[in-house]
This record gives sequence, C-alpha cells and structure tokens, in this order.
Amino acid sequence: MCDRDPLPSWTRGRVTLLGDAAHPMYPMGSNGAGQAILDASNLSAHLERHADPAEALRAYQRDRLPVTGEVVLRNRQGGPENVIDEVERRAPEGFSRLEDVIDPAELEAVVNACAHASGSPRTRSTAPDPAVLARGPTNS
Repeated sequence: MCDRDPLPSWTRGRVTLLGDAAHPMYPMGSNGAGQAILDASNLSAHLERHADPAEALRAYQRDRLPVTGEVVLRNRQGGPENVIDEVERRAPEGFSRLEDVIDPAELEAVVNACAHASGSPRTRSTAPDPAVLARGPTNS
C-alpha cells in the first residue's frame, strides 16, 4: 500500500491518466476505487461533449485533479475510518448504543465532510454501520 503526492497534471495532448495511475492513494473507505469510477464517468461525459478529444481531456483534468488531490491528502490522515478509531478511543470496552459514544450530529459531520471532499453524493448508506462499530476492533 502506498500513495504519491498529487501530480500537477495528468494530460499531455491526447493522452491522460485516470484511477490509480493518476492518483494512487491509501485505500481508505474505498476512495481509490470510487475516485477511479468518478474519473471514468467524468472523462466519458467530457469526451461526449467536446468535439476535440484533447480539450475533453483538459476539461476532465480541470474537474478531477483538485478533487482527487484533496482525497489523497485526506486519506493520509485516516479518511472516514477516523470515526471508527474515535469510537474505539471513547469506548475501549465496547458499547450497546452508538449514540452513547458519539453524537449523531458529530458522526454526520464527519461523513458529510468525507463525502463532500471525495465528490461522492451523500446517502444514508455512507454512514458507518453501527453494528460494525459496536463489535469493536478485531485481531485479524
């Protein structure tokens, strides 16, 4: 597992990078895979809209490069998994109700910040599963 500093550009003429080739990152919250999917979607939309492929690639780079750079840097700080670490710190012996350990508004703020930074739409399914959090750390 490794990451690299965000690149200043991905595109030269009619050639560009996407996914791990453009922005290798630590695998936090499936962000690497998610960003590759968002890259492909954005790139295909620009190729459809622009008659000049080189302009489409430049537009894709303008859209995606700053977003993915931010995700790479956030992942170095733990990404969305920081919530799990914080819950473990607050309740090392476990708990019955997630709400007794972390305020739902605090949890929502963390999830929303990660979703916003990654360019992902915020849905209820992006919140950590309370059942997984309740199990606590494993030694696997």
